[in-house]
Amino acid sequence: MNILITGAASTLAREIAVALGETHQLRLMDEVPVEPPEKAEFFQGTLLEQDDVWRAVRGMHAVLHTGEVPPNLPDDPLARDQRRLDLATRGTHNLFKAGVEAGVKRFVYGSTLDIFRPYSDEVYISEMWKPLPSPDMPEMSRYLGELICREFARDFMVTVTALRLGKMVYEEQVAGQKPDLLWVDYRDACQAFRTALDRDACDQVWWTRRWTMCHICADIPNPKYLITHAGHLGYRPEHRFAAHWNADA
Repeated sequence: MNILITGAASTLAREIAVALGETHQLRLMDEVPVEPPEKAEFFQGTLLEQDDVWRAVRGMHAVLHTGEVPPNLPDDPLARDQRRLDLATRGTHNLFKAGVEAGVKRFVYGSTLDIFRPYSDEVYISEMWKPLPSPDMPEMSRYLGELICREFARDFMVTVTALRLGKMVYEEQVAGQKPDLLWVDYRDACQAFRTALDRDACDQVWWTRRWTMCHICADIPNPKYLITHAGHLGYRPEHRFAAHWNADA
């Protein structure tokens, strides 16, 4: 399968590219130069330019839109927030529109579980819960991007999967830190993208079957965020941060 991966400079995109590189033809996209893994190609461009996006999606069968922003965001806080918002909204729309026109049938988007932070840690949150996004742009922009993805599933015969990702870390690098209910290992987040890639519902008449969202975090005791739905798609997180929860108990 020919796959476009956005946010190529991010740790998440690099993990996905390494995992998929042996079995798929990959094209990685970002605004800054990136050295792609072996056998993968790199395309430098921005989601905000329609010509760039169109050239990036040509010949692709699937798009993995990580939602990760490029590392060259402005230093000014206001300009930085504006850029985040533009990339998540107009950029996501450009990408999906070009993908649909190019015949792409499978889309995966990296959203965030931060939209549920206001809820108490004493509850169990599934995909049926109402998001409560704050106006902080890293969180709000991801959520707005998710809503744009949903509308493409509503309007076109394509499979769209939104992965609401937890706080991505490497298990071995957070040793000794206070455990976080949002933690998910980068390698498990990568597994979630691989699993979502296998989902094919583009022939479903009801748009609600073409569209789905999954919560992606570690499989821990007494979780706040339930990952049952992701498990139905085949998600099996391997990094459980067991030492942290045992110590916390």
